[in-house]
Amino acid sequence: MKFLITATPRRLQLPPVGMIEAAKAWLNAEIAAKRIEFCYAFVTGGGICVMNADSHEAVAQWLLAYPAYMASDWKVEPLCDINHSLDQVSAMAKRLTA
Repeated sequence: MKFLITATPRRLQLPPVGMIEAAKAWLNAEIAAKRIEFCYAFVTGGGICVMNADSHEAVAQWLLAYPAYMASDWKVEPLCDINHSLDQVSAMAKRLTA
């Protein structure tokens, strides 16, 4: 399963350099292990990634393992294949117009 994860930093104080470096190393290891398909930062802080996980519980566990977890607010959206989604919408539209 794929999930879109958005991180919004909490701006109460600047995170320690050690936390930033640990977060960077952790993210790069997750990318190398293919658990993260891609990861981008926003110009204004925070960022997004698409991750692969077997369950919602695995996503929760994964987030809690992130070294800077407490420094951000999180939004998690499950993703589905676009063709599958559009096929479902098309079938629904056909049922409603039949």
